[in-house]
Amino acid sequence: MSSNPFENQVDITKSKLLQDDSLVSSYKVKQMIEDDSVSRWVRVLHDISNHYAIKREKDLLIYLNQFKDDFVRFDEIRKVQFNYLQFFDFVGKRTLQEKVKKTGALSEKQARHLLENILSGLEKLHGVGFVHNNIRPESILVGKDHYYLFSMDHAIPMLTSYESELLVGDQRYTAPERMNGQASEASDVYALGCMLYYALSGKHIYRLRANQDRYQQLYAHAFHSMSKENSLPYFWRQLVIWMTQKQPEKRPNLADLKQWLVDQVVPKFIRDEVIGHNRKSSETPLEDLANQHYLFAQFKRANEYEAEGNLDSAFNLYENGAFREYSRAENNLGLMYEKGAPIKQDYFKAMNYYHMAYQKGNPYAAYNLGRMFEKGLGTSVDLKKAFKLFQFSALRGHRPAQHKIGSFYAEGQGIPKNLIQARFWFGLAARYGCLESENSIKKLLTASL
Repeated sequence: MSSNPFENQVDITKSKLLQDDSLVSSYKVKQMIEDDSVSRWVRVLHDISNHYAIKREKDLLIYLNQFKDDFVRFDEIRKVQFNYLQFFDFVGKRTLQEKVKKTGALSEKQARHLLENILSGLEKLHGVGFVHNNIRPESILVGKDHYYLFSMDHAIPMLTSYESELLVGDQRYTAPERMNGQASEASDVYALGCMLYYALSGKHIYRLRANQDRYQQLYAHAFHSMSKENSLPYFWRQLVIWMTQKQPEKRPNLADLKQWLVDQVVPKFIRDEVIGHNRKSSETPLEDLANQHYLFAQFKRANEYEAEGNLDSAFNLYENGAFREYSRAENNLGLMYEKGAPIKQDYFKAMNYYHMAYQKGNPYAAYNLGRMFEKGLGTSVDLKKAFKLFQFSALRGHRPAQHKIGSFYAEGQGIPKNLIQARFWFGLAARYGCLESENSIKKLLTASL
């Protein structure tokens, strides 16, 4: 993380740090455009290893620029050493979380305005086939007369894929079905419901904390009921109950929410619902979630079994996940067939599972399939196919694949030799901790002397 990412940016005359984080920092800057000084909001991305996701986010932001009333205008992106700088128009520096902390919960009028603004933005985002996937108070920017949904770095297509299986970090606003790799309009609605509860009360709907154990957070989404429901105004309470139903098919869609803004009517089953008071935490949240057949929990439980040496139990859980087309389980099942433990070695089955996971965008599976073609395991050696698979994986931030791409360029394997590209990929992998790439860079430098 650079202490001053604008040091050599001659058009930036002033910068003020707004938020500092290991992955993303934000600044308010003054930028000279011709003879005019304008304010910009800049997000600095410190992890640039996932080229694919960064490019997709850039394309999405450019597309959303046409909806100027719903999204903060994206101006440009710059690569500065190992950072990407995203420039936006400056509309305000405070998030919804910061506003609520400073001035208290929103009034019903303010909450209505918030809901109208976010629904309008989600219509445009969902209309192009994306879910926001990170709706929370920290992802709402408070403008002068508008609430803006930002932080598109988590936005993903509405497809069952490797990306939809990932649950990294703070999960306080995660719909239960996300544990089964489902990302849809309904999962955004659930998160929006949790966010509305916070906006109206200043508290989390399940009283979760950011630093709380991730499995406890997910357990709450699966099993807990709303805390102190009577703290919300009656009609808003009914709406939030509707939006945060555990089953996604029971939640309203965006059209239903727009209609609620007109008549404040919810379905009869919501009006008749008796709110339970299940808020007890679990001593074994991961095991409890796995026993309820949540794929994410079963996969993580299988990881634990494997680390303990209980390969049979791990295999059974991976096999169950693969049967339900969970790409991370497919990949790990492939590894077991490749290694021949605890099952008889079968390269054909290994390649088959790798390929199924790769088709869902899993970079680990692409890397493993690439190894099979590189070494001729269960197939004939095909360095061109191996390179394409390593490239797919490397562009999605997979460190060993980035090292492999560097090696292919350095040695001219399956592709023309290119030392400039080799240095780039070795440098990228080394930046994020790949010792092999560090050594490869030293060898290249020694050879050039």
